[in-house]
Amino acid sequence: MSATLWIYGFCGMIALAGSIAIVKAIGRPKGSNRERGVEPGQGDSIIDHGTAMGISGGGHPTASRVTKDPQEYAKAMAPKK
Repeated sequence: MSATLWIYGFCGMIALAGSIAIVKAIGRPKGSNRERGVEPGQGDSIIDHGTAMGISGGGHPTASRVTKDPQEYAKAMAPKK
């Protein structure tokens, strides 16, 4: 193979890698690099589930409390004996 073919091949690979990187960056939602969750601490986070529909067709608002303390959360999620 000639040197020109090697150079064109190398430049093509670099262009392909750059194109893939650009497409991946554009497809990523904004703010996706931020950490999820809440800081550990005292108190609870309240999660609103909206209106839960019952069998009779009525509904009532529901909410859950989730502790911010990692140790308490682990105790709550551990299987009961």
